[in-house]
Amino acid sequence: MPLQVILACSIAMLVARARRGVGIYRTLFYLPALTPPVAATLGFLFLLNPSTGPVNTILGWFGITGPLWFDSPSWSKPSLVLLGLWGVGNTMVIFLAAIVDVPRHLLESAELDGAGWWRRLRWVTLPSISPVILFAVLVGVIDGLQYFTQAYVASSIAGAGTANAGDSTVTLGYPENSTLMYPVLLYQQGFRYFNMGYAAALSIVLFGAALIVTIAILRAARRFVHYQGAART
Repeated sequence: MPLQVILACSIAMLVARARRGVGIYRTLFYLPALTPPVAATLGFLFLLNPSTGPVNTILGWFGITGPLWFDSPSWSKPSLVLLGLWGVGNTMVIFLAAIVDVPRHLLESAELDGAGWWRRLRWVTLPSISPVILFAVLVGVIDGLQYFTQAYVASSIAGAGTANAGDSTVTLGYPENSTLMYPVLLYQQGFRYFNMGYAAALSIVLFGAALIVTIAILRAARRFVHYQGAART
């Protein structure tokens, strides 16, 4: 989530500074977000295939031994992170609208006062878009707690070549339960092992965790989120 927010905000700032072709850049960065999660995961499984994937093949040209990616317990989560960064287009568009809406007179006043790029970003741009940052963080945290599709597809496909691939319950979480996210565990208990009571209890815990984290973020946001116009009550 932090990497997604930072990357989306950075891309939006770069697009907002572009003099020409803003619509083209916006479209190019947004298009990956339209890719269905299953298709995107299958694409990354092909790209990051440790034996025949283009990424490891290119690394091999430079004498670099590529990692096992989705087949390695230490690289499976970083691979999912790369997959998550692929679809930041939705958040980028929201950030772009907020950055374009930053009051120009505040930026010009800060520049006339001698504020450099970093100070204008720190004291003008970020406070102005702080409500959007809060929204992106909340949505990212909730999506992260419900992370299922990519982990399920990646573990199922990458683990299809294991000795016990005939049993789908074995491949979930492959390799070595490194991709066994909480929602995947919930699915496994409810729809593979048919422990419906346990799965229902897990879902209640997930809802409670999401609620607690959301309330904590909203309370902490009072210190850094600034709203334009009327004072917030």
